[in-house]
Amino acid sequence: MQRAVGTVLVVVLIVLAGCSGVFGGDGGGESTPTVTPMTVPTDEPTPTPVPQLAPGLTGQGIENASALVAAHSSFLQNRSFTTRTNVTGLATNGSVVIQRTDTLRAGPRGEGVYSVSVTNGSYRYVSPETVPVRTAIWTNGERLLLNRTYANGTTTYERYRDSTEERYGAAGAGLRYRLEPFDTTTTSVTERDRNGTTLYLVRGKIRSNQTFGRESMSLRMLVDPQGVIHSYRIVQQPQNSENLSRVVSTTRFSSIGATDTPTRPSWINEATNRTTPVPNRLSPSPNATTTTATTTSEPTANRNTTTAGDVTTLNISS
Repeated sequence: MQRAVGTVLVVVLIVLAGCSGVFGGDGGGESTPTVTPMTVPTDEPTPTPVPQLAPGLTGQGIENASALVAAHSSFLQNRSFTTRTNVTGLATNGSVVIQRTDTLRAGPRGEGVYSVSVTNGSYRYVSPETVPVRTAIWTNGERLLLNRTYANGTTTYERYRDSTEERYGAAGAGLRYRLEPFDTTTTSVTERDRNGTTLYLVRGKIRSNQTFGRESMSLRMLVDPQGVIHSYRIVQQPQNSENLSRVVSTTRFSSIGATDTPTRPSWINEATNRTTPVPNRLSPSPNATTTTATTTSEPTANRNTTTAGDVTTLNISS
């Protein structure tokens, strides 16, 4: 019995000693040294930061297309510039079936912007009577007027209150939409030198995706460190088209800061008098009206020529 009591006493002393060690007894013994845990190395290496070459662009490719287009638009917002675009639709045998040329001249901020698009070809997509062969746009930052001429000589006018937040033509029509499918997995970047100026050549390619309705596209683009896009070339392969195999679009921005203010077109007064403005060009009012006027001059295209000018219906807008 005494042996059992002794054993219990030893156990109690051990437990009490343990509690004192955990909760910090204030006995006169030496304090337990603090042990600093060692850093355990991991097998994963620390990722190397990818340097940004321009807004939205890194050495691995296009990281943020919206940021890149925003930087480009912001740079041109208060500067004069000239934009030239050529869009060519090719048949399966390589022949040209539709072609469009655009020229846009923007004077300094607050001055006029004038754009002219001319389309011709033999690709029958819609009735030529419903698609313009020539479209002219004039804006001074407060109002925007359109002058559309059709193959039969008919001219229509439209008027909008222009947006002062984003200058017309500064972002390039449809550029953000066309760059968004590209990312760092589908693009590459090579540094180039042009007359002492650093430019980045961006190449990209995406394959068609029937699930998302995406067509195959290839990209070639020149960008400077400020995010200004000097030129780009996009080749598309339209889906569900028997006669149109490829659409090639090339756009160049030039004379930045050195473009003269374009001359105000002679048709502006007539277009202003014969139209009612709508809030802005992006969200027309349902009560807005436009006026159609039949011209007496010869049409800009032969009446027997089948033309298609509204390239958005072909998804080849620049």
